[in-house]
Amino acid sequence: MKIEGIQPLSLKTDGLGTEKKTKFPGDFQEMLKGYLEEVNKLQLKSEDMDRQLAAGTLENIHEATIAAEKAALALELTIQIRNKVVEAYQEIMRMSI
Repeated sequence: MKIEGIQPLSLKTDGLGTEKKTKFPGDFQEMLKGYLEEVNKLQLKSEDMDRQLAAGTLENIHEATIAAEKAALALELTIQIRNKVVEAYQEIMRMSI
């Protein structure tokens, strides 16, 4: 199953088949920023459709419901990912060297 807008991480090669070292923190930061922007777009679209629904200019109520549900699911997924990252960080901090 392919999720729209989400691409798997892949290793970069130098054309000869050998792996090149990547700037993973920067790549991860950009990837995370992109996902957060996408969640924000879904939230804004949902708010816009809610305004249209309240003004009576939206013909299909189900479109507003679908947009609201997509935004809610994206936000919930983002919160769960954040929670897992915090848990992993806390677990690493508990490790003794």
